[in-house]
Amino acid sequence: MIADPPALSMSASLEHGAHIRTVVLGSRAPRRAAAWYRRALGLSGPDEVLRAGDVELRITSRADVEPTAVEPIRTVLNFVVDDILEIEARLVAMEAIWVRELESTPWGIIGTVVDPDGNLVQIIEPARGTLPWSAKGREERS
Repeated sequence: MIADPPALSMSASLEHGAHIRTVVLGSRAPRRAAAWYRRALGLSGPDEVLRAGDVELRITSRADVEPTAVEPIRTVLNFVVDDILEIEARLVAMEAIWVRELESTPWGIIGTVVDPDGNLVQIIEPARGTLPWSAKGREERS
């Protein structure tokens, strides 16, 4: 017999807020995609399940998706990094396609590449204390 998972009370789920735990990417070539994320960003994890901080990036095999993203702008994966120049060097060595070369902004440095499935991947190195979701920013405000 399979038991139903325990139901969350509405007050408990609202009290703690919503959190993203897993992002699922459908791919015709999940092993290739996972290898790309490992090499490009240094992500680790078993098979096609990678860790990016507290978020799991799960790349699943899907025969019903196009070989490359039809409208890649619909979803952009943002990765906050400590050393954007190191990541840039890896991506250049991998001959990644840049849709936005590294650019300095008042809130940090940002660049955007295309992963093997045509998804947009942004790398961001925040300027100290500028972004509320930046660990560096949280440290400076406390």
